Amino acid sequence: MNKKIITLIIALAAMTAWAQEKQSKIGYVAMSNIDNYITIDTATVRVWYALNALDIKDENTYIDWQILEVGSHCNKYYSYFVWESDSLRTVDRRTNRAGNFSKKLLPRGRNGYGNWNELQYHVLIAEDGKIRTYNRERLPQYEGYYDEPYPGQQWTLTQDTATVSGYHCQKATCHYHGRDFEAWFTAEVPVKFGPWKFGGLPGLIVKVYDTDHLYTFECTGVERVRRPMVRSKYARRKPIKRETVLKLERKINENPAKTLGWKDMDGNALSKVYPYEPLELE
Repeated sequence: MNKKIITLIIALAAMTAWAQEKQSKIGYVAMSNIDNYITIDTATVRVWYALNALDIKDENTYIDWQILEVGSHCNKYYSYFVWESDSLRTVDRRTNRAGNFSKKLLPRGRNGYGNWNELQYHVLIAEDGKIRTYNRERLPQYEGYYDEPYPGQQWTLTQDTATVSGYHCQKATCHYHGRDFEAWFTAEVPVKFGPWKFGGLPGLIVKVYDTDHLYTFECTGVERVRRPMVRSKYARRKPIKRETVLKLERKINENPAKTLGWKDMDGNALSKVYPYEPLELE
């Protein structure tokens, strides 16, 4: 078997392992050094959400485990798995153990260690009627931030009720960024927020999903806390259009090899298209 065929087989096997429907399996992006974080508020409520859990009782079956922190004047939404990884890698770097990097320091989750998806590597800060998305991308030139109104949904309340995650909840629906969503919220936790960019209902959003059931955010716990709410200084981040970010993320998920400029050992450009269903269609 000649060198070119062997190289092509290796490349195709790698891309097959890296790509899957709805969530890409592209390599991990650069770490964030938590030593450089600044305090922006004090969180008094912390809500945990599982993203696309196969078993809500087993965090290893989540695509991601995410946290909503509620403060006096702003909210923060971020990936716990990525935060955990950044924290461990920051501590590891302090010991200056170059060359001893372990995959155990990469983000956990159902995709496996170190695989990228846009819902993990975004940090959202809601304040003064807007929500700002800070994104970490596989191509650094696309890293930046963009603002949207918050909350941005026009909800329709229904008469449906159910017990969800141990709370008495009411159902609401909306159309947002090209998808239809159903949400279950509870007045038992009197905060008008929820996972990702969702908010504006008369109580905590405990569970929300699109009607195609491609993406589901489900509460796994609520804590009363008093802890600093921190974020990166984002010193190098510049404004970027949301449409530009979404276009890149579609390209990177559908054809990672072409978008990232991968080549085989002979310098030939690689390209392979995979199915992808973004959360935001418009």
